[in-house]
Amino acid sequence: MNVLRTCLAAAFAAATIAPSMTSAAVPPVDPVGKGAVIKCGTTNGVIIRAAHADKIIFMLTGFLQAALPGDQSDLDKIPRNTELDIKVIDDPKTVADLKGKVLTFLGALDFPPNRESVRIMQVQYAMVCPTTAAP
Repeated sequence: MNVLRTCLAAAFAAATIAPSMTSAAVPPVDPVGKGAVIKCGTTNGVIIRAAHADKIIFMLTGFLQAALPGDQSDLDKIPRNTELDIKVIDDPKTVADLKGKVLTFLGALDFPPNRESVRIMQVQYAMVCPTTAAP
């Protein structure tokens, strides 16, 4: 009987302790999206805000039509089927159209056939607090 009581006590202790040992604190879901407008400081009464940038790693998989016909030969020289990247300024108060950013950066028309030839591989993000206000 003593062994049974000891086993029951051990099982009860394990059942009451184990959930607190194995459960994680799941954070709540925040349904409110707010732009990451960060105030870095002020200089002479001017608010200095953080500069935001995206590094978009992408691959071109096919032909792109240039926005300006005179740029087509240069656009054709960009390597296909290899990872490339661009760095672009990001507005923290807007939704980023990544394929649109790639196409306009390259000087290509932003229309469906060109969008199909852009594959976004990865996006890296940077935010910098400048020490002075931008000119």
